[in-house]
Amino acid sequence: MIRLGLNIDHVATLRNARGGEHPNPLNAALLACQSGADGITVHLREDR
Repeated sequence: MIRLGLNIDHVATLRNARGGEHPNPLNAALLACQSGADGITVHLREDR
């Protein structure tokens, strides 16, 4: 069976490239969970 996972880092990269507050990584993660995603991945940075 294929499983769906969302990497929040890519959502944050898109937000930072646009220079704004959207898309919001938290909202993306919540939407993915509500839509049936099997996992959420985030990589924490030491400098933040």
